[in-house]
Amino acid sequence: MPMTPFAERFRELGARETRSVTVPDKNELPSGEYGFFELYCNEPNCDCRRVVIMVLRPQTGWKPWAVINYGWESQKFYRKWAKAPASDRSEWQGPELDPLNIQGPYAPALLDLFKWVLESPGYVERLKKHYQLFREAVDQEYATGKLRCSEDQRRAK
Repeated sequence: MPMTPFAERFRELGARETRSVTVPDKNELPSGEYGFFELYCNEPNCDCRRVVIMVLRPQTGWKPWAVINYGWESQKFYRKWAKAPASDRSEWQGPELDPLNIQGPYAPALLDLFKWVLESPGYVERLKKHYQLFREAVDQEYATGKLRCSEDQRRAK
């Protein structure tokens, strides 16, 4: 499941709506700005209903400080979608550090910060809206032949 930055497809909207937090001097995190950059699945006809959040800082560019998975649907949804037992997909529901990516030393504190950001009014709905916009763009490109599906997806059909 290749993940693509939301701002790559929707530059203006992504720049305007990417969430960031400025952290004061605290023990658990270095002070400064942390950006929560959204990545969505680029597979045609996927309905994973999740986002990968790369936590970045202006000083370090595209070197992630943490990579977080966030799925807003129920475990039942992910179990059915993945055709797998709950134990295989429980980490897809809610926010969790991505086990497939290297995490920085502050990743657990950044996960806590992201959980706090999720409580912001309208933020989860914004993620869902971005997901829908992204999915529509990917599926439209695929339908018009501008985007090709992966070899694995062709075999699954």
